[in-house]
Amino acid sequence: MGFKEVVLRETKKIFKSRLAIAITIFIPLTLCLMICLIFSQGSPKNLPVAVLDDDNSSISRMIVRYLNVMPSIEVKYRVSDYRSGNQLLTEGKVYGFVAIPKNFERDIYRLKQPSLLLYYNGQRILIGGIISKDITMLVQTISVGIDAKIRAKRGVPMSEAIKQAYLIKIDDHVRSNPYFNYQYFLSIVAFGHILQISMLLSAVWALGTEFKYGTAKEWLECANNSIVIAFLGKMFPYFCIFTTIFFILYFVYFVLLHAPYSGNILIGFIINIMFIITCLTMSAIFLIVARGNFRLALSSSAFYVAMGFAFAGVTFPVMSMPLAAKIYSAILPLSYYAQVMIDQSLKNIPAIYDLKFAIALTGLGLWGIVNLPLLKMFAIDENRWYKL
Repeated sequence: MGFKEVVLRETKKIFKSRLAIAITIFIPLTLCLMICLIFSQGSPKNLPVAVLDDDNSSISRMIVRYLNVMPSIEVKYRVSDYRSGNQLLTEGKVYGFVAIPKNFERDIYRLKQPSLLLYYNGQRILIGGIISKDITMLVQTISVGIDAKIRAKRGVPMSEAIKQAYLIKIDDHVRSNPYFNYQYFLSIVAFGHILQISMLLSAVWALGTEFKYGTAKEWLECANNSIVIAFLGKMFPYFCIFTTIFFILYFVYFVLLHAPYSGNILIGFIINIMFIITCLTMSAIFLIVARGNFRLALSSSAFYVAMGFAFAGVTFPVMSMPLAAKIYSAILPLSYYAQVMIDQSLKNIPAIYDLKFAIALTGLGLWGIVNLPLLKMFAIDENRWYKL
C-alpha cells in the first residue's frame, strides 16, 4: 500500500465518473481550443461603420474609399443625416459613425482646419480604440498628402514639401506584442484562466468527495496513513492530465498557429509545471478553510478563481488597481503564470527578471503543502464526513 495504490485508486475514480472526465478533460480542452478559434484573426477586422458625406467632394470621396480599404473597417451604411448615423450607433448596428461636413474640401484649401467628426461607443474600449486609432491615422496621412500638394503648388519641390509637411516623425518601437495581434497575449492568459478554474475545482472535487462519501479513512489507509503520500498520489493523475492538456494546447498554439515564442523555453516549461502544482495544492487550503465541508469548499474555490482573468493584470494594470484588488491578484497563481508566459513568449525577457514570479508561485504551492497535517486531522474526524 502506498503512492502507487493511491494513484491507481484515483485514476479509476476519475474514469468512472462522467462529471470528472468533463471537468478535467473535455470542458477545459474544448474551451481553450475555442479561444484559439475565436482569436484566429489576431485583431478585429471589418468593423461596420456608418458614413455621412455632406460635402461630396473629391477629398471626401477619397476618405470614404480609404476607409473601406482599411482592414479593420467596413463602410456598411451610407446615411443622409446625423440622426440616422447616431441611430445606427445607438442600436448597435455599427461601431462608429464618421461625418464629413459641408465645405470640407473648400475649408482645407483655405487652411481653415475643418473637422471630420467621429462618433463611437466608449463603453466598447477595445473596438472604439481600434476605430479611433485607424481613422485618426488615416486622416493624418491624408492631411500630410494634401499639405504637401499645397506646398508644391506654391513652388516647393515635392520631396521638400513632404518633409515640411512631416515636421515631426515618430520612430516607434513596440516592445511588448509588436505584432498588434490580440491572440498572442489574450490566448495565453485565457488558457491559464480556464485551466486554473478546472484544476482547482477538479482537485477540490477529488478531495471533497472523500469527505462527502465518508471514504477519507479508506483513502488514508491506502497510503499507509501518510497524508503526504495520500495527497500526492491523489493529485498525480490530475497533474498528468493537465500537463497533457497544456502540451496539446501549446502544440496547437505555437506550432500549428505559429504564435511567436522568443524567450527561454525551459523557463516556460518550468512555470507551467509550477502553475499546475500550485493550483492542485491550493485545493487543500479550501478544504481546510471549509473545515471539510465539500459544498462550501467547492463554492469558495469557485469564487476564488472566477474573476482571475480580470485581475491578472493583462487588460488593466495591477499597479493601478486599489489595494484590495492588488492583494487578490497577488494570491492568484494565474497572475504569475500570465506574467512569465507573456514575458517569455512576446518580450524575450531575461529569466532572472521572472525569478520573483516563480518564487511567489512556489510560495502559494507550499502554503497548501504545509497545511496537509491539518487536512489529515479533518480527514480522520468522522464528524466531518457525509456533509453535503
